[in-house]
Amino acid sequence: MIFSNDWLFLNNVYHPMKDSLESFGKAVEERTHIELPLAQESIQAGFPAPNGGYIDENLDVNEFLVKSPSSTYIYRVSGESMKEAGIMNGDYVLVDSSLEVHDGDVVVASVDNEFTIKEIRFGKTKMLLPRNREYPPVEITDNSRVVIIGPVISVIRKYR
Repeated sequence: MIFSNDWLFLNNVYHPMKDSLESFGKAVEERTHIELPLAQESIQAGFPAPNGGYIDENLDVNEFLVKSPSSTYIYRVSGESMKEAGIMNGDYVLVDSSLEVHDGDVVVASVDNEFTIKEIRFGKTKMLLPRNREYPPVEITDNSRVVIIGPVISVIRKYR
């Protein structure tokens, strides 16, 4: 097993994947600024709060979502294995391959040359865990062919 800040390489065990990810490639090097008004108030997810209507500053969406364009990739999620983590079929995930992967991170990985998205665990047994009880975990053994692309840094969902 070789581990660096960018990749975790292991040798393979076969686990058929029911989910898939479609790569849309790297984030563009040339930044286009998309500034949107940033409201001063936070939005209450519980009981409604009075709206003051104050705009404090602008937020550049690209800078907010992508810190390292040369190592950031976007994938479209297909499947239900991460729904309990709030990652749904049809969502897009941003992955920064320059970031170190930590225990408990949601990662994009290649298992037997198939992309998947799972939570990684570095305990006594290394595992890729789904966040849906209907899917089995993927044990990472010394014989596994697994490449960790990087941690998920953001989830994007369009409602309409």
